[in-house]
Amino acid sequence: MCLMLGVAYGIVMAIVAIYLNKERGFAETTIGGLAFFFSAGIAIFAIPMGMLVRVWSPRVMLAVALIGYGVATAVFPFLTSFAALATARAIDGAFSVGAWISIETILLMRTTALSRGFVTSLYSIVLAIGYVIGSVFAAGWTHFAPSSSAFVVAGVLACGAAIIGLLRLDREIHPVAGSDHVEVPEQGTGTPDVAPAASEPPAQRPSISALRLYWNIKTACITTFTYGYFQGSLVLFLPLFLIDHRGVAEGPTKLLVAFFSAGMALTVVFIGRLGDRHGHLKTIRALVAIGAVITVSVVYLPWFPAVAVVVFLAGGALAPVYPLSIALQSIIAEPRDYNRSNALLNVSYALGTLAGPLICGYLYDTYSRGPNGTKVPFGGELLFWQLAVLWGLVFVMTLAFRRDDPSLRRRRA
Repeated sequence: MCLMLGVAYGIVMAIVAIYLNKERGFAETTIGGLAFFFSAGIAIFAIPMGMLVRVWSPRVMLAVALIGYGVATAVFPFLTSFAALATARAIDGAFSVGAWISIETILLMRTTALSRGFVTSLYSIVLAIGYVIGSVFAAGWTHFAPSSSAFVVAGVLACGAAIIGLLRLDREIHPVAGSDHVEVPEQGTGTPDVAPAASEPPAQRPSISALRLYWNIKTACITTFTYGYFQGSLVLFLPLFLIDHRGVAEGPTKLLVAFFSAGMALTVVFIGRLGDRHGHLKTIRALVAIGAVITVSVVYLPWFPAVAVVVFLAGGALAPVYPLSIALQSIIAEPRDYNRSNALLNVSYALGTLAGPLICGYLYDTYSRGPNGTKVPFGGELLFWQLAVLWGLVFVMTLAFRRDDPSLRRRRA
């Protein structure tokens, strides 16, 4: 099911920017505007979708969300006006976040606190494999069929995943033994992020406000925001940058998602285990430091093969921060709050994908053109510099709030 959803996402991510720019004639800023509506759908509906997960059950919400996403994706290329396209992207985002929250809630409820990084990494690697398959499929499919038909294929796959979910998932999903925790440090164990279960049953513990919950998981949310900013910007504008300023043909750029996802697939399980053993926030800090250097290196690489290698390395270093963030917030939040904490995490991701394409679209459109509107031979580098600076700020944040890491509190106890 997750693999089919990943393939659907991989198809769309590989072709959407090129389709809108080269076949529909939309400018880079307009493409960023459409991405804005996708992210706005995520941001606006993440909290309501989290509530529906609790009311309907994750299984039902997942099926509804996948069908909604599939329909919105399939009709997208047949819409003619900007308003219709923007509405479809907003609906796409709303149902996407419903699917993510449902899947992540199921995963966290069915795993123990000792292996959250490992399990969320497996979830990410399945999606990454789907992204690779989807992007490679899109690159081949569009040689023989219109790009619009690829969106239809992605929609059909999402609807098929919904049917599988209804047939295979349990009607009622409850937390497994060992999924509960509190934030009290304990010495003498080899599980750095996990504290013993409280004597008071989880259902009897006082509830906390959404603002307090966000503050508790702020490091995970800020990191997820930055990853959304980075991913949303890179997917849209790196292919255009290579085509416009490096003279790369359109076809090879459709494989960039595959390179990024392959890098993620290669490292994410190993990094997830590192997070479980040494602390999720500490591992995130190391990854973003490496990712900042990798991101800025794109500026100095004029050949597509070298850029492909860098994109592969970026996937290996930066993509794992998302499953690590899921694991980190799940160690801090109570199981009964997973629908809310997952919603807050996805709101953060959405705000990143909201801001990234808009800001990067402006930077790309403004600073990669000469005074007469023509493309500057080596323009657009500012886009990658500001992404690297943003990762550097995340590194500083993880140091400033390092006490939020349960493993650090345990070592000091």
